[in-house]
Amino acid sequence: MMPSLEESLSPVVASSKSGKAQVLYENDCLLMDKIKQQKMDLLAGKITPAQVDSVRPEIVQSWLKSSKKGHDPLRYKCPPIINSDAFEDLLKEKDFFLQAADPYIRQLESMLTHMQSFLFLSDEKGIILRVGQALGKNKFQLVPGTMWSEETTGTCAHDLCIQLKRPIQLCGSEHFSEIFKNISCSSAPVFDEKGHLEGTLTITSPYLNSQNSHSLGLVVTMTRAIEKEFQLSVKNNLFDTIFSKVNEAMIVFDNCGVVININAAGRKIFDALGKKPMGKQVEELFDDLSFLRTSLASGEAALNKEISIKNSKLKNLCSVYPLENYDNKNSGYILILKPIEVKNVHKRILPGSSTRFTFNKIVGDCAKFTELEEMAKKFSRVNSSIMLLGESGTGKEVFAQAIHNESRPNNPFIAVNCAAIPRNLIESELFGYEAGAFTGAKTKGKPGKIELANNGTLFLDEIGDMPLDMQAVLLRVLEDKTIMRVGGSRYIPVDFRLITATNKDLLTLTKENLFREDLYYRLSVFRLNIPPLRERGSDIIQLAERFINIYAQAQRLAEPVLSNSAKYILLQYSWPGNVRQLQNAISYAVCLSSDGIILPEHLPGEILDYYISSDLKTKEQREEQKIPADSYSHLDETNHSIKDIEKMAIKKALNETNNRVRDAAKLLGLSKSTLYRKIKEYEIK
Repeated sequence: MMPSLEESLSPVVASSKSGKAQVLYENDCLLMDKIKQQKMDLLAGKITPAQVDSVRPEIVQSWLKSSKKGHDPLRYKCPPIINSDAFEDLLKEKDFFLQAADPYIRQLESMLTHMQSFLFLSDEKGIILRVGQALGKNKFQLVPGTMWSEETTGTCAHDLCIQLKRPIQLCGSEHFSEIFKNISCSSAPVFDEKGHLEGTLTITSPYLNSQNSHSLGLVVTMTRAIEKEFQLSVKNNLFDTIFSKVNEAMIVFDNCGVVININAAGRKIFDALGKKPMGKQVEELFDDLSFLRTSLASGEAALNKEISIKNSKLKNLCSVYPLENYDNKNSGYILILKPIEVKNVHKRILPGSSTRFTFNKIVGDCAKFTELEEMAKKFSRVNSSIMLLGESGTGKEVFAQAIHNESRPNNPFIAVNCAAIPRNLIESELFGYEAGAFTGAKTKGKPGKIELANNGTLFLDEIGDMPLDMQAVLLRVLEDKTIMRVGGSRYIPVDFRLITATNKDLLTLTKENLFREDLYYRLSVFRLNIPPLRERGSDIIQLAERFINIYAQAQRLAEPVLSNSAKYILLQYSWPGNVRQLQNAISYAVCLSSDGIILPEHLPGEILDYYISSDLKTKEQREEQKIPADSYSHLDETNHSIKDIEKMAIKKALNETNNRVRDAAKLLGLSKSTLYRKIKEYEIK
């Protein structure tokens, strides 16, 4: 059993000859009685919050919230404990925080051995992560995994600390539950390097006289130490991650020239040479170190110096950066190696030859799209021609690049838009020309796109717009694997993978003699039909969220989120411009958004107009359009304005959360302030 207040204070009273302790004890009792009485009167509606003068206003507000959540100050309700699997996941998530805090918790335990106190560490939601020096029977069930908060037990110190994001101390009846009438608690927050709350540390005692301003000062000091250790740990881990992931070889030497660290790229180089660099002197690894000695003597970096690894013909560009410690003294240096590949020294990056997309970067997981990706991967493994069919803007070039990176990733990717090249220039663009072939030709001639694609991939977009006479020449190239430049006299062998794309029905064009039938069958050995965006269901939202991220980063803007009402409208729209139109619409919406949320009014006008005038009135029609059942499934069978949709969605969310605005805001994907503003705007009671 926990000792009563009288028992707790009796040693102090007995040891005091002056009687001051007795006076303090009596004053404490009177104050706690007053706090308890005002709390009970407030909850019974006998007094207003303004009439409570014995505690701070934030505590009064917490009492009221605790009462609204169904808590009774005279009946203690044991807090719930999360299941073991969820708790294990939480511990893994909080690993760096716990590693930083554990040494300080042990230190506090040794400092508090003379007091019957205990301490605990919580996460930012009030879940207990660590408990140190717990009291005897632990009647409050304070164990790791306990969800101890205002929501579960009523007003308590660490939950107020979480809400206020500052240190706080509660004594006795300042807690909501009267089971804590003899308890005093001091709690302080811990923040990460971005200022986000990571958790709290709390010292609790069963004696009201055991805690004072010094107790609060102690817990604040410890949380600041934990905070610094945690932030340093996160930064070190980030550095280690970057160090291990970069492609360049990085070697760290101490100020005596001994290797103390090396990343994976560096180990790969030395492993191939049968060398183990760790612990070796720099002179044992490299030749020609004069520039290194100069850099170390001057304390300045040396950039892009040529260096050789001992007993190896491998040449490298080397950059050296001195490392300084906290007192600006040299603590070593970092050496970065970049292998020199002679064959690539004069290699030029050609327009249209770079690729960004691989299959891993393609967004979409609807059944039709997943099946398409699997087919594309299989087609990538063979060298036959591939034809990509689909409406404009569906992402045909994205698939072309992904196929190239799957089959010939280290060779050129040359893209040509057949519709964008003037008819009189298309032959010289594709096949190149010799010097003096025609007026205005370059004096040294110029290779064509097919020649540049040698050993790589040639992507002919809008192949349906290629002139008939050029189609015959292309067919001959595919048969013979040779080309002749305009004005030339010799054939040049070429080896390339051909991918074509079109938004036209080429088979119909062959019947109208606008496209060669023999070329059509040569190009369409493997065909991939890329579905329009309107048929991809929830992929629309995935793509929208990807474009939000890309645009926000490119423009250095805070990344907003899509509200559910905006998602619903995006899913309703027909997207005649497909993915390209969606990307432009999202750029527009991100630019107009505010409060970190994209609302319907931020979408382009044509999208809103389409939704408002939409004929999707029946449930069957909605199902045909594959609109998912989400928070807007309650809409009736008539068209609504955007405001009607928002108003109904807000009412539904409030009803589902028992009028808890914070929870309703999370459900709707809105900030709490935005939801309050809309409740007022729509006069929702």
